[in-house]
Amino acid sequence: MLALFNEEQLMFENTAKRLAQSIGIKNPHDLQVADSAHGWQQLTEVGLLSLRLRDDGVPLASGVEVMIAAQALAETLVPQPFVGGLLAAELLALSNVADELIESAAAGETRYALLLDRALNHLASPDDLGTVAWDSQNAHYALGLRDRQLIRIDLSQGFTAIEDGADLTRKLHLRDGPGEVEPIGSPLSEAQLTRWQALALTTIAADIVGVLHGAYAGAVAYTKERSQYGVLIGSFQAIQHLCAEMLVQAQAAQSITCYAAWAVDQLEPAQALLAARTAKAYASAAAMPVTETVMQVYGGIGQTWEHIAHVYTRRALVGARLFGDEAYQLQQIADARLGAR
Repeated sequence: MLALFNEEQLMFENTAKRLAQSIGIKNPHDLQVADSAHGWQQLTEVGLLSLRLRDDGVPLASGVEVMIAAQALAETLVPQPFVGGLLAAELLALSNVADELIESAAAGETRYALLLDRALNHLASPDDLGTVAWDSQNAHYALGLRDRQLIRIDLSQGFTAIEDGADLTRKLHLRDGPGEVEPIGSPLSEAQLTRWQALALTTIAADIVGVLHGAYAGAVAYTKERSQYGVLIGSFQAIQHLCAEMLVQAQAAQSITCYAAWAVDQLEPAQALLAARTAKAYASAAAMPVTETVMQVYGGIGQTWEHIAHVYTRRALVGARLFGDEAYQLQQIADARLGAR
């Protein structure tokens, strides 16, 4: 693979970062006052939800472009449900549902969340107990799986919003009652489901990488402003070492996620999934040490509810759990390599 973005990808990255700066948050209070509808409109007008629409069966954008968008939006903690919406649209496309359903989802008109098991490890069946609709801000439906058959579940009944979720930038709905369940599209093949899992893991890994880079950048900027004992704290060797260690971990996670993003469309499904599991494992392992170090660099102010540091930490740690944490991914990789599965 070529480990450098081409000219079009660099332009797309610049566009995504400009968008992220315009609709991202700078402090926890922004989550209460930000214009959610405007942010969603911006996402859809740029076409980020339609990245994986098909042209003669081929996605308009590769896994690399999806990674670029996810990372850019995560750097500024954009709270709009891009990841859930894009992965749901991919499921609709793979299931060959009616074109109007796919187009409505890609345009942001009909909004979808993902139905996950309580541990957040995988897509759940509507028959399972204690499932949650993840990334469900203003969503109309959640998408789950029953024996590889895509199931659409109406969120207007049988679900309760979780108001105090760990990730403050993403909404959750807990299924606590019966509701309308509708099979849609054709059953997914094993290869299609494996390819989708590779995209999902890679996108979540990219989201974690974006969070780590955003948190790191804020901490470094702080070291250039905060003085102690009459000098900037960035001049202290201990602080420099902390920042260097954070950068190494974040950059390593980004590098391995780049390979996984390339693999999504270029390798066989099983190999693409192995690459995605590796990226997700590494990004998940880096989530806690990097975000904890960010809070150490900020010192006392970084421990307060009014500071942005804990919002970055919460998003990174929940992202580390999504679709399986480091231990889960490593076990899956070991099983695949040793022939257990």
